[in-house]
Amino acid sequence: MEFHHYRAILFGSYGVLLVFEICFLLALSNRLLAELVERLFGIIRLDHQKLIMNFFGVHIDFLSSRRFRLSLIVQLAIIPWITVLLLVDGCVWQIQELSSQDVCPLSPSDCFLLEKSLAYTRIVCSPGEILSNSTSIDAVCFVSIYSEQNAVALLNQIGICSSIFSLICHTFKGACRMSRKWWGLIILILLLIMSIILLIVAFIIVGMKISVTAKLLLVALICLIVNVTQLRQFTYYYKRNLVQSSMNVARTYF
Repeated sequence: MEFHHYRAILFGSYGVLLVFEICFLLALSNRLLAELVERLFGIIRLDHQKLIMNFFGVHIDFLSSRRFRLSLIVQLAIIPWITVLLLVDGCVWQIQELSSQDVCPLSPSDCFLLEKSLAYTRIVCSPGEILSNSTSIDAVCFVSIYSEQNAVALLNQIGICSSIFSLICHTFKGACRMSRKWWGLIILILLLIMSIILLIVAFIIVGMKISVTAKLLLVALICLIVNVTQLRQFTYYYKRNLVQSSMNVARTYF
């Protein structure tokens, strides 16, 4: 296959998987969805019938607040999405970026030369040999590694992915707590800017040697911070509107 075929298959499958996960979560009942949010993110249900949830100090109606519910659904979808991509990268299919002095992959692979004209030319990269001894070139290889896997390697990779799944859940919970403070919100915004810059540079400069795993974790972090930031903005106005409504009701009553 040509380079654009690999790219279309990879990005297409990634997109389809994410859309499928979001649709699956949207199809769940609100009660089951609220229970899942409570277990993974620690957002406690104050009322199990009306599904009033305590979002780190702000009481939100899970049933009537579509934006709040959709934000949590997207976060619930992104975490297993990233986990599955990491599992595939570790057990099935890898994308390796090589420079001139790097050794070609030992597993079956298709390698393409990275040129400034964006014309990805297929090159011969013999397993175990140096990519180029004379010229300075960069290449990208699509490597099939599933034939090398055994039960132990698979279990190890599943364990790593499970740990990353748990880590992202705890990071989301901690970031939501941080966003309630002005200094925490500033830190999150600065971290978001740095992560975006690093991700852009990583995709532009091949010589940085940033692995696909690191790039996926950067994507997860960026999505997480964006979601937390917009949830902070939403809950701020949600709480203010509740206070104003209560004051209006009190004035009408008296």
